[in-house]
Amino acid sequence: MRCALHFCLLALLVVSTVVPQVSDAGLAINEFLPAPGSDWDGDADADSKKDEWAEVVNSGPSPLDLSGYLLLNSTDRRPVYGFTGSLGPGEFVTVYGSEATAWESENGHSSIGLSLNNTGDMLWLVSVSTGDTVVVDSVSYASASVGYDVSVGRSPDGTGPWVLYDHFMPKGGTDSDPTPGAANSSDPPPHIFRIGRDPLYPTSADAATMTVEAGDASGISQVLYAYQINLEDGEEPTMELISGFADLGTWAYTTLPCAAGDTIRYRFSVLGPASSTITPWMGYRVRSGSLRVRLNEILADPPAELAGDTNRDGVRDAADDEFVEIVNCGATEVDLSGWSLTDATSVRHVFSDSASVMVSGELVTVFGGGVPTGFIGKVFTASGGGLGLANSGDVVYLLDDTGVIVDVHSYGGEGGHDEAMIRYPDCGDTWMLCSEAGLETAFTPQEPNDGQSAVSGTTWGNIKSLFK
Repeated sequence: MRCALHFCLLALLVVSTVVPQVSDAGLAINEFLPAPGSDWDGDADADSKKDEWAEVVNSGPSPLDLSGYLLLNSTDRRPVYGFTGSLGPGEFVTVYGSEATAWESENGHSSIGLSLNNTGDMLWLVSVSTGDTVVVDSVSYASASVGYDVSVGRSPDGTGPWVLYDHFMPKGGTDSDPTPGAANSSDPPPHIFRIGRDPLYPTSADAATMTVEAGDASGISQVLYAYQINLEDGEEPTMELISGFADLGTWAYTTLPCAAGDTIRYRFSVLGPASSTITPWMGYRVRSGSLRVRLNEILADPPAELAGDTNRDGVRDAADDEFVEIVNCGATEVDLSGWSLTDATSVRHVFSDSASVMVSGELVTVFGGGVPTGFIGKVFTASGGGLGLANSGDVVYLLDDTGVIVDVHSYGGEGGHDEAMIRYPDCGDTWMLCSEAGLETAFTPQEPNDGQSAVSGTTWGNIKSLFK
């Protein structure tokens, strides 16, 4: 059904009359952002697919029924979103990648989102409501117009030439902010680029530092951090600007440790001179300070040829030789039965009873597959048939037997550099590539990451002696 619908639309486009300019009704593509570097759809989660957006404006004198209007992407004119409802004169409607993905799924299409290519692409606005497919508006762009959090928009709205709105990452444009859902000449509310929490999953021994990276061409006057403990009355302190400037900077606030089991609910308010942006509520649960099992090393992209045979089975395999290593940084044993490793897509490995006890300082490694050979200690292959770690970026979670996140590491393009990402030193808070740590090897499964592990030499010796 999906294929039939797609090819039917293509056929209509081929045989219908093409009108490659703005229609008399005044409906037009007005602004779009191909390369999001932060959260644009307001869900407090920055995602390169979900946070792309395209805006349409009604610059005509009368309301328009949007039924039958579609956004198409690229030269193959793939439908990525179908409009509904009406749009009044001078009003805007913004389509985010997350909304396009949902529409595609509901209508039997592959969920590609808006899929605005960073190297250049084409976006079409068409009408199919009359039985013919008519191109109402279209725009093509080149890679020179693309920058993270840089939009391309008409000035004036609906009819003017295309210009860059790039205050956040100057590329020679207007030095104004992108304006999804508003006139391109307006002053939009402050934009939040990134929200941080350090440590990401605090224990009862940790003070938690919250950070907000935000920008506004008119400047940011104040950032407030509202939080509640166990849903009781909380506080709303003012955050401090720790780097950058009022128009583009990083704000921070540190809270005292909370008790194990406490639930922390929080959100941020970023205030500009004339408007503000408030995030959705977020939260986390404070873990016990005595539990210190952590992800310690991740290899998503094994080196080429035999040098990438990380599991030592004599064959280099791009999937089998991926691995994730965890370490017990605490002072007590931990029962791993039922714990799991997942990535952004699915559960990749569940620890069985054979991996039940992890002593203090012990390393446990899970390979994608193959036959791991010659290792000291607990070594496994992924119970789900592979780890499936994306070289271009992924998120790796370690969950306990109740499904609570114990540790998480998110990475980007550094995952595709033919070497492992490691905590340096073991159990530390800093992640880096092996080469950045000055190591002569590209990976160190079942071994300390630097020869000077945070685990004491005595403990390490005791661990090795268990498996002689």
